Order: sequence, then structure tokens, then C-alpha cells
Amino acid sequence: MSPPHAVDPTGAAAWATFPVLGPVREAGPMAAAVVIDPTDFDAVGILTEAIVSLRAHVLIKEVDASATVSAPEGWHPLVINAKQGGSSVLIVRFNELSASRLRNVADALSKRGWHLDEDRQGATLRQPPGTTATDSAFEVLSAIGIGGAPSTTRTLEARDGNGNEVDLQS
Repeated sequence: MSPPHAVDPTGAAAWATFPVLGPVREAGPMAAAVVIDPTDFDAVGILTEAIVSLRAHVLIKEVDASATVSAPEGWHPLVINAKQGGSSVLIVRFNELSASRLRNVADALSKRGWHLDEDRQGATLRQPPGTTATDSAFEVLSAIGIGGAPSTTRTLEARDGNGNEVDLQS
């Protein structure tokens, strides 16, 4: 390879070109959402693997991450917050619920050990480090179907504290 610049026979400086190392890297495709069918027995395994992937991302990247379980219109989505210390926090907000659904869901979650938020517009369940991903998955499945919520297919998508998408299928 020639030096960065050389003198050609006419005496003018000629700049060497450098080979391209590879094609320009574009942002990869968005990770596919995890699909959860609460009526399928495999939902526990699928959700457990997604939670393991979420927790692994937190450990590797050293940043908290959140996964959101979608909800049918008029029902409650659920958020799984994975923390760097190994704990998880499950959160439900009641914004989309009618007054009667809100009472039913809030009462049912409270009986499962969830703590109602001060504004009474949501509930939280803190899971300490060491809580298995399977235990978390069972709790998520119970919470998304509580209070008469339809058993329709849900999606699960996640981002970390830096705004990066988390691949829940790895």
C-alpha cells in the first residue's frame, strides 16, 4: 500500500485511496415482538424465556429495562421493569379501565399481594432478587387476565433505559 500521499511523475501530490472495510452498516431490523397467547399452555415458557432475555440484557448492558405487555382496548397493559440489582417490578396502570373494571382489577390484584399506587390509578408488585423468571411469568399471566380481561393474544416489546430495543427472543 502506498503512503497516504505520494508524488506522481509530474510532481503533483497524489492522495492514496484506502480500501473500504465493508459495506456501511445500517440499523438492524427491529426485533420481532413476542406473541403471548394466554390460552396456550406454552405461554408460560414463552414469557419465561422473554423475561430471562430481559434480565440478561440488564446484566450485560448494565442498564435497567422495561417490557410492555399489550392489552385489548379498554383493558390494562402491564409493564415488567427489570433492575440492575436483580429485582423486578410489575406495574399495571388503570388508565384505560372503566370505573367498574378498575374496582374489579384493583381488588383482584390487591388480593394477590399487589400494592395500589397512591393515586389509585395503578398497582405495583415488587419481586426481590432471586424471584425465578417462571414465577414472574405466572404472575404476569395472572395479572393480564384478572378482572375478566379477555384472553386475546398479547404482544411483548422491550426497551432499555438508553432507549435501545431489547431482543426478547434471544
